[in-house]
Amino acid sequence: MKKILTRVIGFLEDFELEEETAKIVGLTGNSITELQGDMLISLGGDGTLLHILSNLNKPVFGINCGGVGFLTAMEHSEDLFSAFKRLESKNYELQKVHRIDAFINDLHIGTALNEVVLHSSRVAKIQGFEIKIDGSVADSFRGDGLIIATPTGSTSYAMSLGGPILYPTLESHIIVPMAAYRIGARPLVIPSKYEITARITGYPEAIMVIDGQDEIMIKKDDKLIFKQSKEPVELVRFKDDFFDRVQNKLRS
Repeated sequence: MKKILTRVIGFLEDFELEEETAKIVGLTGNSITELQGDMLISLGGDGTLLHILSNLNKPVFGINCGGVGFLTAMEHSEDLFSAFKRLESKNYELQKVHRIDAFINDLHIGTALNEVVLHSSRVAKIQGFEIKIDGSVADSFRGDGLIIATPTGSTSYAMSLGGPILYPTLESHIIVPMAAYRIGARPLVIPSKYEITARITGYPEAIMVIDGQDEIMIKKDDKLIFKQSKEPVELVRFKDDFFDRVQNKLRS
């Protein structure tokens, strides 16, 4: 990582570093929430990019230094010099993708770019879930959990459970049951303008996880609400390469 970071810094005339990142090259940095500038550069995998956007909402150019790196714009082994020349000349596109705001009892507790996961708090014990869409019951089942995902998240956890792959800019959400104990419980795609509410109907506790980060304990009486966020994020792209990334990163 030090070698890649040093190369990237060498292409930039004016930059700031996040404080932990700065330590890698012996420099002083700032808290991630205090970073200025017009664009963020993410060095890492999808988890790094998600972490950045959970703290600061600016256009992000992702360079994959991790595993799959589906959300990133390029690999660290590619031509970084040409890439930064394009960034300097603003020869790129901003792909605007929406997120999901999560609320517990009307209190906003986080925003997901990929997904919100509700799952049983006990290992190998199923939980009951009820989902409403704009006030109408859409499903009720027992299982390991429930995923509410954006199109961006359709290529993440939701996909591993058999959910469909959606084009990133579609105005939609996916609701995916996890190991449902009912054959009729299937993934559901809905317009993102609809409000989703959920509650647990079995064991009195469950866990909510937003984009694979902090776990939040929820209770049986909690009212869980999920809405399309009013603050989308922008990912830097050099071209519309979604289907290339699906082919090369998910099907190879």
